[in-house]
Amino acid sequence: MKASRLSLWNAVPLFGQLRHCSLRSVRGDVVAGFAVAVTLVPQGLGYGQLAGLPPVVGLYTAVGAMVVFALVTSTRVIAVGPSSTLAIMTFTAVSSRADGDAGRAASLAACLALMTGALLLLPGRLRGLTSLLSAPVLLGYLAGTAVQVMASQVGKLVGVKTDSDHPMVKVWEVLTHLDQVQWVTAAVGVATLLALVLLKPVFHAVPVLRAVPVTPVVCVVAVAVSAAADLAGHGVAMTGRIAGGLPAPGWPGVSAADVWALLPAAAGMAMIASIEGTAALHRTALPSAPRISLVRESVAMGAASAGAGALGGFAAMPGTQRTLSARGAGAHSQLFQLVCAGFVVVGILTTGPVIALLPVTVLAAVVMVSASHLFDFAGFERLWHGWRRESVLAIVTMASVVALGVLYGLLVAVVLALMQLLRRVAWPHDAVLVVPDDGRPPHEVAPDEAVGTDVLIYRVDAPLFFANAGRISQRIHTLAAARSPYPRYVVLDAEVVFYLDATAAETLAQLATDLRARDCQLVVARPREQVLTTLRESPYQDGATRQLPVFPSVREAYDALRQR
Repeated sequence: MKASRLSLWNAVPLFGQLRHCSLRSVRGDVVAGFAVAVTLVPQGLGYGQLAGLPPVVGLYTAVGAMVVFALVTSTRVIAVGPSSTLAIMTFTAVSSRADGDAGRAASLAACLALMTGALLLLPGRLRGLTSLLSAPVLLGYLAGTAVQVMASQVGKLVGVKTDSDHPMVKVWEVLTHLDQVQWVTAAVGVATLLALVLLKPVFHAVPVLRAVPVTPVVCVVAVAVSAAADLAGHGVAMTGRIAGGLPAPGWPGVSAADVWALLPAAAGMAMIASIEGTAALHRTALPSAPRISLVRESVAMGAASAGAGALGGFAAMPGTQRTLSARGAGAHSQLFQLVCAGFVVVGILTTGPVIALLPVTVLAAVVMVSASHLFDFAGFERLWHGWRRESVLAIVTMASVVALGVLYGLLVAVVLALMQLLRRVAWPHDAVLVVPDDGRPPHEVAPDEAVGTDVLIYRVDAPLFFANAGRISQRIHTLAAARSPYPRYVVLDAEVVFYLDATAAETLAQLATDLRARDCQLVVARPREQVLTTLRESPYQDGATRQLPVFPSVREAYDALRQR
């Protein structure tokens, strides 16, 4: 009996978190759950709209994801829910296939969430995929996504109906149809946008208001203004009534062809959810907290997306800002997330008439401000000053996402990351070394500085394989030919060379043969055991590398060769 009880604690970490909780910690979880829910409701409605679905679907996403994640995760305060990134990716993947059918769009979005969750349940393979995106590429990708999300809301902000699915084309449609701007809608939207941006520092500066979230306050004021001024009667589009209750969990009605067509989008969303989720785990982890199992948390993220899809929502992921808000409000365990889900359900059941008075343009402003946090200006500035080439890569990635859309932009980001990796291994760092006579260690110099000796010491900082072997061989030939007279020895410092494929083995054998024809001998210093074994067993050029002189250090090689 005791063993089964312990296994239950391990299977559901939340039970273990509550095992020794106090009344104070429970009170903190309840307060945090309410605080997160107050902000999450308008954001969830906006993200549901952003995904091309009824706004209430964003709340279904929140409830399904939070309940499942709270029961599976081993973390205490990480919060999950709908996000602008996955919402716009859902819209991109679903809109063209739904062909204007709202019911079919909802089924496709739910199926996409379930597929994303299933892929996140493969943590080992997913980590291999997420490692393809370097920090600059991810920075550019998120910035491009921010531009896409904000651009998609411009028409709703000013009341201009747009027909295109591409956010940037939507902006063009607005700019070319300014005569269709509904000025009351635009005034409400712009006022909301300014209020969300300007009130945040004001609230933060006033101690009494510091803990008050700006977004729900602005939304409540908007509802009051909408009711008092009859904004609907002046042509301002409203969110509309939401259906009471939660949908019953179930499998969406889609075909096998739909599943196959949504697979690339699901893979991209799983990759982004994994990257952003892992970043949220690291950014919000306390120094004293136990080590987080990324394998388990990937499973928890997958279960959260599947839970959202089962309730008819779209894919969800952990969020840094939402997690920090929960911790700041006093959350101690994942109980806060169950409480938050409960408050959201209460909101769905009781606030339908209030939400019906919320202007669509207000939700557009909420989404735009939320998406702006994806654009890391400080990150771009750091890259530009420290790694100019990396910053160009980030800008190209951002432009690709803006021009091609989020899904194709993600593919471009992966290709750019692979090209960056290939460039670094195909054109590795190399150096010419000199050995000082005063006992100091060998150090790197410019090629024209290494004169006055008949020993050329060359180091390459990469494994040798088919992509770089020929270039490195040509580099050694060029350096040797630039010496006058031609060096008698070429020392290859192989300390960093941890791998040698067949092409590289053949190339080194040819290099040894070519140097021998010029009365020059190839010497190897500091080779690794695996590399040395490959050289000793290489059959190329009649075993030209089998008898190469080998030295344990560059200095010993240099001293021995100078004595000769």
